[in-house]
Amino acid sequence: MFVDINMPDLNGMDFVKSLTNPPKIIFTTAYSEYALEGFKVDALDYLLKPIDYATFLKASNKAKNWFNLQKSKPEQMNSNEDFLFIKSEYKVVRIKIEDIKYIEGMRDYIRIHLVNDKPIMTLLSMKAMETQLANKNFMRVHRSYIVNLNKIVTIERNRIVFDKVYIPISEQHKEKFHQYIERNFLS
Repeated sequence: MFVDINMPDLNGMDFVKSLTNPPKIIFTTAYSEYALEGFKVDALDYLLKPIDYATFLKASNKAKNWFNLQKSKPEQMNSNEDFLFIKSEYKVVRIKIEDIKYIEGMRDYIRIHLVNDKPIMTLLSMKAMETQLANKNFMRVHRSYIVNLNKIVTIERNRIVFDKVYIPISEQHKEKFHQYIERNFLS
């Protein structure tokens, strides 16, 4: 929305502040002293009159790029949900997060190992999965492994043991993992 500061009956800045869910704003005004306040209300741009076409076009393109960037962002998972939907072998599978023991990275794919079911393979990056499981009691312990901290029963020589599978804890992730263990260690 393009908003002028000097409007009849209402100051443009007051108008923007009065909106409960304001759109992205580009201020157009002859008053430079409101510029700082304009950016405090999260304005995309602040154009001083007289506005030449090149400046107007630049501000319009900035707004267009901002909206395109917002459309291209993947939807964030609702933090209250306790499941994920994963595409695997031409179908979409619902997985309870609490059923995940660990996730194994395999180049462009990941294999999700579950408590009482066979592993599920999907075309997804470890980084995407790590982001999706942030704040859900999962930790990346190796370039190729993310573990469910609630499912760890045994740790042996810097390796997490799940049944007969030994998951290494890499040097890069060792300190963070050991801090987690120390916080929960009873001596």
